[in-house]
Amino acid sequence: MPDNIENTKDKATLKKEVGEYIDKYYIPARDDITMDSEMKSIFDRITTFRKKKAESKEDKDTPEPDASDYTIDEAAVAEFDASTMKKYKVTSTMSSTLPTNRKIDNLMEQLDETFSQRLLRMIDERGMTDSEAYNKAYVDRRHFSKIRKDPNYAPAKKTVLAFAIALELSMDETKDLLNCAGFALSRSSKTDIIVAYFLQNQIYDMFEINEVLYDYGQPIFE
Repeated sequence: MPDNIENTKDKATLKKEVGEYIDKYYIPARDDITMDSEMKSIFDRITTFRKKKAESKEDKDTPEPDASDYTIDEAAVAEFDASTMKKYKVTSTMSSTLPTNRKIDNLMEQLDETFSQRLLRMIDERGMTDSEAYNKAYVDRRHFSKIRKDPNYAPAKKTVLAFAIALELSMDETKDLLNCAGFALSRSSKTDIIVAYFLQNQIYDMFEINEVLYDYGQPIFE
């Protein structure tokens, strides 16, 4: 976890940081969230926001910062290059979760994994039980049973993000899992931006994430 991100975030501070992150990166009709200099800048702004909100909470006479105080920045950001991501998935994301002596044909098989197959593999690789995974993702047992029984199960994007949080995936691993389900993180979605902030900073507290989603009028995980 970056040094400037505390283990436990005050709700007020968190809301401010996320607000600044949204201001910088929310761009209608623009897809893929990548970590670049602009992304680093907004992470710093979000951190500042969260600190100020924490200070306002300690001083009851100071009004709490409001999410609406942070306007959307429409500045252009470089779009995602699909060809680059395809190459990166094989050389970085997959190699980080596989033995170094895994054969190329095994890697190629993973390129063709469905969402269900990849999710179940990642759960096993992390030494988690099915119940641990779906409970952390706020997914009920019957829903998870459908995922397990159907290799071609088509999940909602929200379900994929929930498991990314539950399995404590990195940003790259999350993109890879989303891709298996036919999705991608989008700069035109405030929900995606908020979740990306937490993933980038390795904060996987679903309750805390839900609080921020609620503060910004976005659907929560439930």
